[in-house]
Formats: sequence, C-alpha cells, structure tokens
Amino acid sequence: MKRAQGRCVGRVGLSRFLQWRFNTIAMRWLPRTLVRAHLGLLGRIYFLFCREEKEEIKRNLSAVIRRFPKKQPVDLVIRRTFRGIYAHYHEKLLIAFAHFGKVCRFLLEQVEFEGQHLIDEPLSHGTGVILVTGHLGAIEFLPLFLALKGYPVTMIVRFKTPRLKQALVRRGSSVGITLLDANAGEQVIFSALRALKSNQILITECDEFKAWRPYRNRSTQFLGCSCPLDRTLDLFHRRYHSPVIMGFVCRQKRNRYALRLHSLIDEAQNARIPAISHRALRVLEQYIYMAPHQWYQWKQVRTVLGNAIFEETRPIHVVEEDTSVSLADSAMHAY
Repeated sequence: MKRAQGRCVGRVGLSRFLQWRFNTIAMRWLPRTLVRAHLGLLGRIYFLFCREEKEEIKRNLSAVIRRFPKKQPVDLVIRRTFRGIYAHYHEKLLIAFAHFGKVCRFLLEQVEFEGQHLIDEPLSHGTGVILVTGHLGAIEFLPLFLALKGYPVTMIVRFKTPRLKQALVRRGSSVGITLLDANAGEQVIFSALRALKSNQILITECDEFKAWRPYRNRSTQFLGCSCPLDRTLDLFHRRYHSPVIMGFVCRQKRNRYALRLHSLIDEAQNARIPAISHRALRVLEQYIYMAPHQWYQWKQVRTVLGNAIFEETRPIHVVEEDTSVSLADSAMHAY
C-alpha cells in the first residue's frame, strides 16, 4: 500500500502536492508562521514516500559541497537545504494566495534594495534592462517587489498548475507585471524582446536547465564541471543592447530579505568579455558557495552536468568577480 501511495505522490510532484487547495485557502486566512510550519510538515511527508527523489537531491548536493574550499558540515547543509525548499513553496503560495494588501506591505517592509542605480540609469535612457536571476532565495518576491517600487516588469516563468497561473497573472496585471509562460514556445522570445523595446525590466532565469538553448560548440564551467553554454541571454542582449544585471532576493535573519544586484557587462570592455551566460553562472556559483541551502536546483543540476559531479574530485575554487558578494553576504548563511 505504501509503495502505491509513494508512486502516486511522486507523479504529482512536490509543487503540485503543496498547492493542495486547502493550503491555498489556509495561506489567506491563517498566520504565515503556522502555514509555513504546515507546509514543512507536508514536505517531509512527501519525501517520506518519495525517497528516491530525496536521495538524489542529497547525493548531488553532497558531491558538490564536499569540494568547496570552505568546509561546512554536510548533514547540516542538507537539512537546511530541504528547509529552504519548503520555504520556497511557502513564498510561492504567499505571493499567489495570501491577502494581497498584506503581501505588498510585507515586501515593502522586509526587503532591502541594494544596487538600485543599476536599474535606474538604463531605464532613464530608454534601453530596458535584462535582469537575470536563478532558483535561489526568495525568487518569488522579485517581480512584485520591483513593481511595488514603480518599475515596469515582464518575467518569463513556468507554471506548475493552472490555478497558480491564474492567480499570479491576475495579481501581476493589477500592479503592471506581465508574466510570460515559458511553455508557449518561440512566441515567448518575441514577447520578451517587445518588453525590452518598450523600456521594461525583463526577468529571466539562468538556471532553468531544461529550457537552455546551448551553443553547438561552446561550453563553460559550472560547479567545477564542464557544461553547455546557453545562448539565450546573448540573443536578448544583441538585439537591443540592453544592460544585463543579475539579482537575487536572499533570505536573511529575522524574516528579512535583501535584493542584491550586480552588473554582468561592462560596455567599455564589451568586446573582451565572455558570453553573458558564462558571467551569470559565475555569479550564481558565488551565491551557491556562500549559501548552498538557498539554491533549490539540486535535483535538476545533473541535467547539464551529468555524472561529472560525482566523477570530478578537484576542489571547486570560486573566483569572486564581484567582491560585493563576499563582503555583503555573511548573513546569507542564516535561514
């Protein structure tokens, strides 16, 4: 009986499992802390039945963090990583289903903004901005927080359920956010380019591995392993020469968050810099090194790295191209 239940839960997937209708209703009417604890309990129940999925996450995570030069207790990082996964789905339901006015006040009060000038300057010149992010920290807060700050935002996203899509699209449109369904095919590219042409912030993720459009004969390094080089960011940049920045909403102590922005290109040296996707992976790598428990693509990482993460034994030396990451992120270890 348990095996049959396990297969059923596994087919549903963690995202759909936690978007059970009762949870979406509870998010609107119950305290955030209570719902968060409830989702954490359901997450543990899910992985109790889906042990293979849990073990895969643990194996991939362990293989990488053991090679970081700054050693951390592996068991502790694994426990915090699963708590970070549950926190991600709590944040997703919070944005989509909690009382919208309370959500807006929460973001404006709890999220600090670092590097805002990197957005303001290009928008003042009408060039639009490509904002690259990843599956790290409170990514769900990013588009709404920027919209509440008065910025026009378009984001490429993937929806796991029709109900979630309907809720997010409805709420986003009320504050000027356009959400592009990544499953819509080539039309997404044209819609994204139109957003840049109309001087908006275009948000896209650099670690949506299954959606990569790799170069045929170019590769890069990620987490100490060779991997394909995605060309999507270069495509966007070449079309309108919009500045490319990278941003993460990092979780901090006491229910606080920080949106941190970093420039990925230097127009004065544009001819000499590597592909933008290469730079994006370098910055993401720094953040993963600082807070591996805040990244939740550990299950999918072998999509691009394969078994090389187990075969590679050399230590991973993270080259800090942007020193503000290391100087500002001591609090990133907190959950």
